[in-house]
Amino acid sequence: MKYILAIVLLLFIGVLGYTLWPQTPPDAVSGTWDAQMEIFPFERAPTTQLTLHWKAPEQSYNHFVLSISDEQGQLLRKESGEHDRLSLDPDALEPNTTYLFSLQACLDPNCTTWLVSSEEVRGTTASTSEEEVEARQE
Repeated sequence: MKYILAIVLLLFIGVLGYTLWPQTPPDAVSGTWDAQMEIFPFERAPTTQLTLHWKAPEQSYNHFVLSISDEQGQLLRKESGEHDRLSLDPDALEPNTTYLFSLQACLDPNCTTWLVSSEEVRGTTASTSEEEVEARQE
């Protein structure tokens, strides 16, 4: 009889623990906005870099995070900019390579909630690097 009570007690504790265990946090995406993101050739010299410009959301936000992925959608890295920054020049991009860029506006400093841009944009770097351009100019 003691063993049956012990088993029932362990089952009860297991069920209670399962129900009280913290659940996975809800999706932190609060919505979308039309960032009207545009890609331009890097503005200081014709290099492999690109310059991205976007519009801020109407909702209050803290800062932006730009996700850079390869053409197949594999995330390569993320870069962030200050609150007032509405453009970014990602560096270390390979020449003649297509990248996908998506943008999120973090609503708090730790980016626990955010808005995502309603679309991602595709951009292709130039076929020459900054070093090659400088070598040609000399």
